[in-house]
Amino acid sequence: MKTTGQPQLMNNPKTKLKPETDKERNMKSKIFFILWGMSLLLAGGVFLAGDNLGGEAQGAAFLFLCALIFTGFVLWSQKNWWAIIPAGVFASLGLVVVLVSLIPREDYPRLPNTLSWGVYTWVLFLGFAATFGVLWLLRKSQPTGWAIYPAFGLLTLAVATFILGSHFQEVWLVTMLSVTVGTLILAMLTRKRLPASQQAPHLKS
Repeated sequence: MKTTGQPQLMNNPKTKLKPETDKERNMKSKIFFILWGMSLLLAGGVFLAGDNLGGEAQGAAFLFLCALIFTGFVLWSQKNWWAIIPAGVFASLGLVVVLVSLIPREDYPRLPNTLSWGVYTWVLFLGFAATFGVLWLLRKSQPTGWAIYPAFGLLTLAVATFILGSHFQEVWLVTMLSVTVGTLILAMLTRKRLPASQQAPHLKS
């Protein structure tokens, strides 16, 4: 019997998924109903409060509600890893809104007709970096190894924004372009150094 050099992916036991047990299905159902119950309570509370809540409080509640909904998709199944991105984005925006309302600070001075960056911009970038960092931690079970590059770039932006302070308002475009180009170069260099065993196999037709 002849053997070929083609990888036997179908016969590999590691590629076979284990069937989901009743206990796991019940746990997912409980998590699903708890999260959606919390979402409904939060939405109802914001609706009933009405004018008693300020615009910033309502905005933060809406953002956290969206983050909670997407988090439910992730907890329901890790195959929904993509939902971590909108969940992290909404949560980061909500955190910035909360900080602005609880610890108000004077905005950075800016020139007319230019993009304005707030005092807590570094918190926003840090939240985005943490979002992709969580994705990267799932790389062993999900195809999210690429997330290390946006996580590194956004973390660099968070540090640069925090250090530059009000001066970031003047050099934000140069800073973002430099970080983006540097991250792309790092991604290309590290991908070229991957050993052959970690590269995707090429199947012969």
